[in-house]
Amino acid sequence: MSNFAECTFIKLDPSEPHFVALTTFDIYHGRSTRFLLQKKDLEALVNDPDATRILDTDIGSYVEMSRRAMHLHFKLVLLHQDYRNNVDGYVHYFELPMEKVHALLSGKSIHHVEYSVNEKPKAQLTITEGGHHMVRKICQDKLTKHALRRFFRDHFNYGRDERLVIYPDSWVNGFCFQCDRLTGGIVRHEDTIKGRNGREYRKVYYAMHT
Repeated sequence: MSNFAECTFIKLDPSEPHFVALTTFDIYHGRSTRFLLQKKDLEALVNDPDATRILDTDIGSYVEMSRRAMHLHFKLVLLHQDYRNNVDGYVHYFELPMEKVHALLSGKSIHHVEYSVNEKPKAQLTITEGGHHMVRKICQDKLTKHALRRFFRDHFNYGRDERLVIYPDSWVNGFCFQCDRLTGGIVRHEDTIKGRNGREYRKVYYAMHT
């Protein structure tokens, strides 16, 4: 563990008979209040690879759970409401490998450490034949080529369990993509910027639209 501040500690304990108690700890927020997950929701995600997202709530806070191949992804939103009805809180994102979830459902307590600075590897990118043709066509322009390279450098860090299929989309002079979590477009934008020398230059960039 190189930096304690970059870690979130997650603990899950069976809470008989139908719940799992989830708590977190990080250096900025301290220990969270206990969030009770319904055991049947975890079982549904484990038993069905095609299960959709499940949303669960507990005393104003909520968690969104979804399955990505052999991992369960959690978006935990911990909220607090004061006497003036003002709400504040924070969000934790973490993933549990399926073997840990199986152990949890069999009655064992689970400890997990999520490292916030560990960037996940790229998803499996499958570019169709038409997509390759579009890449060759638009990369004839130097600025567009560099813009597209920057886009793929900075996006789709979803882990190797995720598979994306990329198609050409002539309407946006770019691409559309489809994966387990969402579909959307990779859209080309062009603008004019002023350099330090006062001259104007073309700026090309790609953005994700969902």
